[in-house]
Amino acid sequence: MASASLRALFSVDIQGDQLVVYQADQAEGIVTRTICTLDLRHQHSFYLSNDGVVCRDVQGFEFSLETHDSDETHELLAALSRALLRHGRRKTQRRLMGVFVLLVVLCLGAPWLGRALEWPVVMPAAQVITPSVTSPPKPDLAKRSAPAPIASEPRQSAADVAPDDGWTLPREVRATLPQKLHNAAERKLFTVDYSSGHARTLYVFSDPGCPNCQRLESSLNTLSDAFNVVVFPVPVIGKEKSIAAITPVLCLPPEQRKTAWDRLFDAAPEGVNLGKPQLKPASEGVEVKAAQPAGTCDVAEKALGINQTAYQAYRIPGTPWVISDDGRYVPQTLLRDPIRLKAFLDEQPARQVQEVSNAPQ
Repeated sequence: MASASLRALFSVDIQGDQLVVYQADQAEGIVTRTICTLDLRHQHSFYLSNDGVVCRDVQGFEFSLETHDSDETHELLAALSRALLRHGRRKTQRRLMGVFVLLVVLCLGAPWLGRALEWPVVMPAAQVITPSVTSPPKPDLAKRSAPAPIASEPRQSAADVAPDDGWTLPREVRATLPQKLHNAAERKLFTVDYSSGHARTLYVFSDPGCPNCQRLESSLNTLSDAFNVVVFPVPVIGKEKSIAAITPVLCLPPEQRKTAWDRLFDAAPEGVNLGKPQLKPASEGVEVKAAQPAGTCDVAEKALGINQTAYQAYRIPGTPWVISDDGRYVPQTLLRDPIRLKAFLDEQPARQVQEVSNAPQ
């Protein structure tokens, strides 16, 4: 474990409306990772919750900023506070400078304006104007022009309207998301695969420490008979407990992860089996390698960290969050009805699905 003197420092940089949080190595003086990028126009606030820093925007969407221990959590919150205070002072100084410049301009221009008002105004000589009486023109109905047609306002196409699903990710980013999720799933490092070989795919961001994820699990298992179900585990709700539970699962070979993942959702007398993987008896006919401790599987730890970063970068508001292979959010009500789900997926033309899947990364 690294000593406190070698702890990576948190830095917060604000350029315009963009806030970037990254972690720099104190010894090397280089950036080791970027934690998140935020748009300050969403009026984010930060607070401590369960030994973690939670970011909340004006619309109520929340996500957690990843830290390794309570010391890093307090350092991150302190760095955010300092950066936001500096940014607020700079904005106040710019406003005061603008008011000062305006006052200077008014003060310098006041004497000139006073002299301009004192200049004599020379009126032209009065002229007698005899009005001529003319008869009103007769209306010429033949030459009367028709009223100009009223131009109709162009209607905004449905493709240009952002979906009203509570997901703030821009449409152009959503267009590239299915291909990115597909490529990540193909690497077999970040996912738990429920099924394969079907025509359509559902990508799921899920946390075993999330009560809604627990309730949805049986529906996902049912859907895996008709759709490819690919889960990206994230420790959003369970925090350290979820990290301890998920890491051993991702340590396993891809074909063994589903069995280990299912155990995290098996109800136990004391609650969810988070961080307590138990091997099934050999008599069940399932051979599962013993999961490694969370601290010994570096690849799984990094994969889980990348999943968490993607969760934040894609502005996912909560778990479980299901994305179809054409980039649309799938409501949970549809996941409990395979017929309605199929109709929902079929609403997107096959040609458009192909175009989205071929979008550049």
